Amino acid sequence: MAPRDSDPTLNPLQAAFLTYEPSDLEEAMLAWAKEHWPMGARAMIYNKQEGDNLISGAQGLRDDQAKLALSIAARLAVAQRELLIRTIAAVLPEWLEERYGLTPKDATAE
Repeated sequence: MAPRDSDPTLNPLQAAFLTYEPSDLEEAMLAWAKEHWPMGARAMIYNKQEGDNLISGAQGLRDDQAKLALSIAARLAVAQRELLIRTIAAVLPEWLEERYGLTPKDATAE
């Protein structure tokens, strides 16, 4: 194979499409979620009823294995949703305060 003739440096359009720089908020959220992932794993167990309710009206399930697979997928989606909500609640207030000087309003003060 011949050596490359052109410069391998990305032009601005290629960089816009092919590169990604995560924000400090995203990095903080990912770090918190990784640290607290067992919370999401436990939710897979505790959310069995909600997962079953989500798929209760599903049509075309021919056997119990298909129903079980769909139920597990629904429970996973619920667990991911809950972990994301908890991540946002844990990380966003501090980030807003550091970045913009915004502090949460004290609900008990009213």
